[in-house]
Amino acid sequence: MAYISTEDVKHIRNTLKKEFPQYKFSVRRDSIYSVTVSFMKGPAFKDWEYRDRYTNEMKVGSLNDGEHHQINHFYTTDFYGIENAKILDKVYKIMKVAPALNGGKAWYDNSDAMTDYFDTAYYMHIEIGKWNKPYEIVDHQLDSLVDACKNSLEAA
Repeated sequence: MAYISTEDVKHIRNTLKKEFPQYKFSVRRDSIYSVTVSFMKGPAFKDWEYRDRYTNEMKVGSLNDGEHHQINHFYTTDFYGIENAKILDKVYKIMKVAPALNGGKAWYDNSDAMTDYFDTAYYMHIEIGKWNKPYEIVDHQLDSLVDACKNSLEAA
């Protein structure tokens, strides 16, 4: 039966902070069955080109439009472009392995959709922003400059 503890969620949160210091995440346990990671603040995501499957036209996709995006982590390259897929895939991997690396539950999936049997360690969701709070784009070079100025003022 799917279950994730608050300790396991804490391990995911801490690993994400360590691996992606340029991003701010919201990592929360949804009931006892799943964990959701929301990107809340950080650098802009790369735009990508894709072919619209209905009109067959080339279009540009963006995760920087101020909308809430629920990420399909099974098709990150196809749906979000190669550059964004690298980030999203790494987050997904961290969600799977961080608890086990810190003495928590190892992720597994013994599900069989053909027999309507679902057995997984826990369910995982990735979002860009939340339904009530959009992703905030931050220029981290500017942040570094502001922090340096604050530190020099405090030292004076």
